[in-house]
Amino acid sequence: MSGRRGNFQDPVGLVRRMLASGDPAARSALSREALRYLLMPLDWVLGRWEQRRLARPQGPDLPIVLIVGSPRSGSTLLYQVLAAHLPVSYPSNLTALFERSPITATMRLGRWARRSGGYRSYYGNTRSLGAPNDAFSIWNRWLGEDRYSVPQQITPGIAGEMTSFFAAWGTAFPEPFLNKNNRNTAAIALLAEQLPGARFIVARREPLFVAQSLIEARETVQGDRSIGWGLAAGEEASDDSTADVAEQVARIEELIETQLAPVDSARVLEVAYGDLCYDPTGVVRQVGEWLALEPQRLEDLKPFQSTDEARLSPVEFERLQAEIRKRFQLPDDPTGQ
Repeated sequence: MSGRRGNFQDPVGLVRRMLASGDPAARSALSREALRYLLMPLDWVLGRWEQRRLARPQGPDLPIVLIVGSPRSGSTLLYQVLAAHLPVSYPSNLTALFERSPITATMRLGRWARRSGGYRSYYGNTRSLGAPNDAFSIWNRWLGEDRYSVPQQITPGIAGEMTSFFAAWGTAFPEPFLNKNNRNTAAIALLAEQLPGARFIVARREPLFVAQSLIEARETVQGDRSIGWGLAAGEEASDDSTADVAEQVARIEELIETQLAPVDSARVLEVAYGDLCYDPTGVVRQVGEWLALEPQRLEDLKPFQSTDEARLSPVEFERLQAEIRKRFQLPDDPTGQ
């Protein structure tokens, strides 16, 4: 089977599947996309003020905290938890509605975007206007619009634009900047070099369950498990989706190690999906200590139900286990787990 993939292979089908899912976060994402077009004239107006803001002298030197890792690693849940329980600023779904004026629009309209404490999401999409957003509309300015790959170098001009943006953001919102974007996993070294204040939280999950979740994501988002989805996905559709997704997970793990290699380990913190599910309070405290931030409202934070269990058919799951073991050189598990 052949056919080059794009960011989304079947956009119309994706809309149908999102509507049919009944998931509030999915329907909210569709509503926001329609709203974005309606707000374009206002975005143009606010964009003029945004340019003046970006031209002002630099603001406070605040940490830039970037959550990275494989897609389907629990990174969105980690983002939601940290945004709700640490004193940080973050790009919200409201921010993403204003491509030309994210800072100005958030300052002027943010009062109407309630900070959501909910933890539901739909393949990275959160529900309310005040909920955390991947901020592709911001990162695309400097890294391009391909959601699966990034340049390994940027021009001094683009680097200057990036620096000016985060300085302006810190002036407008004097708290550490927090964002999760899985594509940034492929740009860790670049961002570490260009943003000296950047620190990286790497979301980790067992490769087997990342692979299983990626198969489900391919079916839901692309409508076909043979079509790659997410970071390090293959360029062509595959006749063997199980082997293909296992290879994708292996490429991601190799990419993470390569990108982290030149970065000072003091700027990196790893968080396991299992720890986040079973002890989210402990994770928040760990991250808070690392960033010298005081956690908030921890009494409201309860453990999450882990999805690290077989959801494919027994035959499919066993085959996926074998492919993961092969690529990660893992011994056979006599228990079948």
